[in-house]
Amino acid sequence: MTLLTILISCKKSDKDNSVENKINLELKANLENILLKDQGIREIVNGSLSEERKAELLTQMNLKESDIDGNKKFDLMRKIDSINILEIESIISKYGYPSKSTVGEPASKAVFYVIQHSDKISKYLPIIRKAAENGDITQTSLAMMEDRNLMEQGLEQIYGTQIKGKANKKGEWIYFLWPIKNADSIDTWRKQVGFKKSLEEYLKDMDVEFKLYQINELNDL
Repeated sequence: MTLLTILISCKKSDKDNSVENKINLELKANLENILLKDQGIREIVNGSLSEERKAELLTQMNLKESDIDGNKKFDLMRKIDSINILEIESIISKYGYPSKSTVGEPASKAVFYVIQHSDKISKYLPIIRKAAENGDITQTSLAMMEDRNLMEQGLEQIYGTQIKGKANKKGEWIYFLWPIKNADSIDTWRKQVGFKKSLEEYLKDMDVEFKLYQINELNDL
């Protein structure tokens, strides 16, 4: 091995060690556990997973089959969400938004997902916008939260990411696209923030009818 090769190798090793030293391992582990619970329970609730994957998640989340029987899984999801947001609020209070350079990936995404699944989006949206500006979350993730925030305020969404479920007048549970603003330019808006699929393609993947509603029409569904 030449001296130059040794020097390059040493510099690379020093750089790798420097990056590792910047990672907050305790916070990283905490966020990874929060992310596992947030995403894991949703995999279970959605139901489209193999028995092998379900068993894996139950083990990782320290759950029993009886914990997710019937409607119990929905109660469990609400419980997990309520605990997660308290933990995330504590983390934000202490660290701000945990960056990729602080906790790595996918741990850095935990804060986004937990807030997205909470009722505190409007409170933390400025922090999420800053995280997107810094490159810690994608512009598509920010777009999803912007849309959800608008939906929760009863306003039209911009990017067409939010699908709503409700019981119709026949008592049947239906899913529909939440009303959107500027429908004629929706795919342009989606493309600008990085979505690869058109609104029509997205809805097809989600098995939701491509039908546009106005806010004042929703009560008639």
